[in-house]
Amino acid sequence: MMNQEKRIIKTTERVGKFTIIGIILTIFNFLIYTFLARVIFNTNDLLWLTSIISYLLATILAFFLHFNITWKERSVTKKNIFMFFLWNGITAIIISPFFTWLFGLITPLYELLFNISSALNLPFDYAFIESTSIFCLTCAVTMVLNYLFYDKIVFSKGKTKDEK
Repeated sequence: MMNQEKRIIKTTERVGKFTIIGIILTIFNFLIYTFLARVIFNTNDLLWLTSIISYLLATILAFFLHFNITWKERSVTKKNIFMFFLWNGITAIIISPFFTWLFGLITPLYELLFNISSALNLPFDYAFIESTSIFCLTCAVTMVLNYLFYDKIVFSKGKTKDEK
């Protein structure tokens, strides 16, 4: 195979692994968030703390999964670790809230989805459709940004495990 073909195959495999891990991490984050909110804290007054804890645990798991599966040929360095957690902090504090706000402006889409849901007699109210749609759209954008940042900056430098 030519070098270009090998690179395309490797990139396709990496994107697939990244996507599967991203879905697993989103479910993990949601389960931890729900468990903390409904079982441990049992109050909506501490949702901010619940969100921080679940995001932090999901980020730690993401680091280990991506280093051991998605970018398994790369060695762990202090710089990789720092860049990974710096980027995830920026995502949590700036990028995700920005896109959440931005997607909150697309009310005609949510009204359309609510009307379709109502016509199909689905048990979803407008608030659920709006918040879930915003969450999904924000996740999709941040997943693409995360992949690009991880691939080009976090995991692109350093020796491979075979070079050690």
